[in-house]
Amino acid sequence: MEQTKSASEVLALIERKYFRGAGLDKASRTEGDERRAYRLEQVERLLTKENAGALWAMYLSDEFWTADEGRNPISEDNPLMTLAGQRTLTDREMARLRLILEIAGLCHDLALHFTFDLNEAFGIKSNNMLGYSDFGVSNKQLVEWLTTTAYEQIAMHTAYIMKKKAICVYEFGHYLPAQDGLAELFSSEYGQLIRSPQHTKIPPRRYVSIILDAMLAIKRHWQRGRRLKLRPDLVMLHDEIYGVVPRQFDKGVLQAAQELYDYMDKELYGRFVTKDFKPWDEQPESFKQFVSDQLERFADKVREVRSKYLAEGWVRDDSLEFAYLMEHAKRCGHGWWREEDDAL
Repeated sequence: MEQTKSASEVLALIERKYFRGAGLDKASRTEGDERRAYRLEQVERLLTKENAGALWAMYLSDEFWTADEGRNPISEDNPLMTLAGQRTLTDREMARLRLILEIAGLCHDLALHFTFDLNEAFGIKSNNMLGYSDFGVSNKQLVEWLTTTAYEQIAMHTAYIMKKKAICVYEFGHYLPAQDGLAELFSSEYGQLIRSPQHTKIPPRRYVSIILDAMLAIKRHWQRGRRLKLRPDLVMLHDEIYGVVPRQFDKGVLQAAQELYDYMDKELYGRFVTKDFKPWDEQPESFKQFVSDQLERFADKVREVRSKYLAEGWVRDDSLEFAYLMEHAKRCGHGWWREEDDAL
């Protein structure tokens, strides 16, 4: 962007490039639901420009901000982003700039898949009083909006944000089957992984429903666990043995999980915690050997439980399920155990 251009000239260029014939001046004098509807119409239009994917939404965002989370000005030389530059604009120009910034802000968050203010964007109030993320499937208003809105591209990008957010939550909670299941979510109907909206040919409504269905299945699985009064780590062990988040709890798998749970609770919990808190590389060889021996004993326990409760071929030593259980054992040894208050 050339430094010699005035704020008015830069604004005029952006209006011609992105909003020609879009009625921006009239819309800039609206408020409330009418203004929100206009914003959504323009964002949807930019997300659906032919042969561009989300690029035009990104281009508008790039006029003002970097590609980082949050709104970091792209350049201090942009007169539209400085108080001095804005003071040179007329009232009508300033009104149009405010509306453009609102549109560009939502473009920024949707195209780059960052969370945003749902109340400002969709008129959906915060759901935090329920103790869940605004971008979780427990937000019934959001789920309803996504499945009924005419703004299908916006819905797709929002659903993808929900998927990314959930993966982070499961990663933080060490719930590996759910984390991997969402990260590698696959549609057998369309024979493809559920990647970002600009990299899929799945119809928008189906794309949204695939993500929401997967997230709801995980939520309902945990609700069943709570009804059965199962401890969170027992649920996780059950699912780690499965390798995925299943629809139901299997009696035999639960028995296997319970035996592993009891072993970890009695034999592993906190045994890898040291008073000096030194990094692993600085620990003495005797301690490293102790940890290795304890984990090998747990591996033997897994093999014992496998032969006792599970069908042939389950939880092989080279399987993902076996790796899940070993990671769980390590966390237990390091003191991550039975943290019911942090249950997913």
